[in-house]
Amino acid sequence: MERTPGKDRWFLSYFPMNTSSGIASPLAPLFITELLAGGAIEYSAYVIVSSLATIIGLFVWGNLSDRLGKRRMFVFIGFVSLALTSIMFSLSFNVEYFIAVSFLSGFFGAAVTPVSSILIMELTERKDWSMKISKFSQYNSYGNIAGVLFSALYTGAFPKASMLRYLYLVTFVFYVASAVLGYLFIPESSTKINRDEVPLRTFRVIERVRYLPSQLIHFNFHFRNLEKDLQLILIGFLIMMTGFQLFFVEFPIMLTNDLHVSSSVYFLIFLGNYLFGAITFGFSGHTTLKYGNRRVATMAVIARIIIFPSTVALVALVTFRPLLFVGLLLVYSVLGALWAFISVGTGTLVSNLSKPEERGRVSGTYNAVQSFGAVIGSAFTGIIVSKFGFSVDYFVASLVVIVGLLIFLRIRSK
Repeated sequence: MERTPGKDRWFLSYFPMNTSSGIASPLAPLFITELLAGGAIEYSAYVIVSSLATIIGLFVWGNLSDRLGKRRMFVFIGFVSLALTSIMFSLSFNVEYFIAVSFLSGFFGAAVTPVSSILIMELTERKDWSMKISKFSQYNSYGNIAGVLFSALYTGAFPKASMLRYLYLVTFVFYVASAVLGYLFIPESSTKINRDEVPLRTFRVIERVRYLPSQLIHFNFHFRNLEKDLQLILIGFLIMMTGFQLFFVEFPIMLTNDLHVSSSVYFLIFLGNYLFGAITFGFSGHTTLKYGNRRVATMAVIARIIIFPSTVALVALVTFRPLLFVGLLLVYSVLGALWAFISVGTGTLVSNLSKPEERGRVSGTYNAVQSFGAVIGSAFTGIIVSKFGFSVDYFVASLVVIVGLLIFLRIRSK
């Protein structure tokens, strides 16, 4: 089997890309509200379009890569596409244009994801998959954290809203750097792996604002013949993801449109979420193993159910701005930390309950459920906020998550 040269140095080609992601993901809602006069509805539409485009792209590029037996070229296509669409984002003059570009970015940029995940396994002995995937995920998280930290420092130095356009030019530079490094260091694998043989594994360390389906690497949907416990997990998780999205899509809009926080404060709040999410992933696996996957995931979900409406009380009661900032930073940081337990707990539970020969297809269903739950939540959250406000949206988010959790708790497995 062909080995990755330089002790996996090709992983580093993803660092600039993930730095760009750390800039661009929180930048989108800020850009829409500050420069394009958009709000809850417009950002919700952006999330739906970009997420659906990514889902379509994951299917197209992943299948095409399998058919052609090539990996490296698709990673390069993704890097270059993301660089070009970054320039297009920086030139946005209205929301409609911005959303149209997001479709192109989501579709073509998705070429990177399913290919890189499989490439790791094709270049590694099966016994080392877990270690390599963990290492790759950590590199991704470091890039994301570097990106959002850079954004906080940049907006602190250049606070004018018009300067936000240049952040997309910065992401262009990083994407080009990834393309160059990828061209130099990413190898082509000689051994090809069937995606249906790949066990379920969480590739994403940091929970995106829009829950992009970045670990959708399998393409066979499989539900009807699953064991009852697996069906309950998937249905419950679908509903919980819908509820999560009701909160997470509109939280950045609340920060910008309702609370009018400065751009630097806005990015610092995201930094807390990213940083705590990455830290917690370091020991979440051990915690779920010690206390049980279902128990740990359940406690994390309950904590989110409490935090969502508590955010309403925080905003209503705390009028001293610096203290409110600290409170919102703490809220979003804790939510980021909780995602590790939810993701690892549910993902490991699904994997453990799946037959070895079924794990690839069950994984495809699990990841698809996560993605489509995010899209469903995005479709409703903008409408709720525009008609009833953020408070109602956050309470509805908790109620929806409760419904999903009650279904999840019907499983017998630990």
